[in-house]
Amino acid sequence: MLEKVRLGRTGMMVTRVSMGCIPIQRLSLDGAVELLHRAFDYGINLYDTAHFYTDSEEKLGRAFSGAKRTQIFIATKTMSDSYEKAAAEIDESLRRLKTDYLDILQWHNPYNIDNFLEKRGPYQALLDAQKAGKARFLGFTNHHQGRTHAAIDSGVFDTIQYPASVLSTQEELDISFKCRDLDLGFIAMKGMAGGLLDDGRIPFAFLNQYPHIVPIWGLEKLSELEQFIRLAAAPEPFTEEMKAEAEKLRREYGDGFCRGCGYCQPCPIGLPLHTLMRVVRLIKRAAPAAQFTPERLADIQRIDDCQNCGHCRAHCPYNLDVPRVLKEQQAGYMKLYEEYQRGGQ
Repeated sequence: MLEKVRLGRTGMMVTRVSMGCIPIQRLSLDGAVELLHRAFDYGINLYDTAHFYTDSEEKLGRAFSGAKRTQIFIATKTMSDSYEKAAAEIDESLRRLKTDYLDILQWHNPYNIDNFLEKRGPYQALLDAQKAGKARFLGFTNHHQGRTHAAIDSGVFDTIQYPASVLSTQEELDISFKCRDLDLGFIAMKGMAGGLLDDGRIPFAFLNQYPHIVPIWGLEKLSELEQFIRLAAAPEPFTEEMKAEAEKLRREYGDGFCRGCGYCQPCPIGLPLHTLMRVVRLIKRAAPAAQFTPERLADIQRIDDCQNCGHCRAHCPYNLDVPRVLKEQQAGYMKLYEEYQRGGQ
C-alpha cells in the first residue's frame, strides 16, 4: 500500500509516488496504456500531464476513462498566453482525457504574471473553468523563483509545482516549506533532475525526507515504475553515505544543470537559451520529433554565433557557465540528430 499525504488545502489524499506523464509520449498507445494500468494497479493515484505534451493526455484518457477515473486524480496544464487560447486548450484537454472535470488545472510556466489578477488572461480562463465545474482546484507551475513566490503570495492557487531534487539549492527547497506553511499543495517536478539522473534510489530517499513534498516521477519503463514501488515499500533514510553521493552528484552536474527558469533571457542574439541548455534531456525524456525540427536545428547551429558577451552568465542564479553548457548540448544534440536521421530512434 503506497503512502498517501494530504495535498495541502485541496484535501486530496495523493500517493507520494505519483506519476509525471511527459515520458509516455515516447511510448506507443498500447505501451502507454499498459504502463499506466500497471501504475494504477500498484496504487498510484495522481497523474500529471499537459495539453502540450503531444499525445500524453489522449493516452491517459484511453487508460482511465470509465470506472478508473473516479479512483485517480488528474492534473493537467495550459501554457497559452491569452484567455481565448487557454479556454480552448482546457476544453480540448477534457476531450482528450475523456473526462468532464480536472482535479487540478495548472497555469504552466508563464513568463510574466504582473497584475495577472486584473487582466483578462490565462488565469481568468482557469478561474472560469473552475466556476463552470471543469476544474476542482487551480495550480501554478514554474521554474522561476521570483514568479513562483509571487504566485504563492497572490493567495489564489491551491497547488504549486516547482523543481525539487537532490540537486536543488536551499532557496529552491525553501519554496516547498513556504507552501507547507501556507497549506498549499507542493508538487515536485524534475525529481530525477529532468532526466539527468538514472537511478532513483538517492533521489527518492532525498525527497522522502520531506513529507509535504509530492514528487511526480517521470516514468517511461516498467523497470522505473517497479523501482519506485520497491523504494516506497521499504523507504531508506537519507544516510550520510547518500549525502556524500549527493554532494558528488552536485559537483558533477551542478554547474551544468539548467532548471529552465529563464533568468538568462533574452539572449542578445535571440537564442532560446532555456530550451537549448537542456535540449538533450528534452529529447531523451519526451518526444524526440518535437526537437528534431528544422527550426530547432537552426537554433542549435546558431550556438556557433555566441559571442560570449556574458549576459547569460551574469543573470543565471545558479552560476552556470552557459556558453560551455550550450556547446556541450550542441554536440549531444547533433549526435542524437544524426542517429535519428539514420532511423536510430
